[in-house]
Amino acid sequence: MQFDHTQFTLGFRQALEYGIDYRDFQKVERLPEGIPLMAIAGVWGDYSDIRCLFIDQTGKTYRRHITGRAGEYTIHELNLNAIEVQVGQVILISG
Repeated sequence: MQFDHTQFTLGFRQALEYGIDYRDFQKVERLPEGIPLMAIAGVWGDYSDIRCLFIDQTGKTYRRHITGRAGEYTIHELNLNAIEVQVGQVILISG
């Protein structure tokens, strides 16, 4: 899958310009295990939180809300700072 944007973290208006509207993504407390997910974007809230958007191979979308502090926006199930995620990066959470 190709994306028009190259930067993972985007402002809400920037995301809309690329046709990304996270409001239709399924909000999850934890990303699902055993399903390869592709990173789409991280849409900033007010710079204290970010909505990380992913899609699976079937087209199902996921929104993982991360609250950060001191520049760290840790996606705990990945042990990864959300601002280090790359557009198109495939992640897999193993149980």
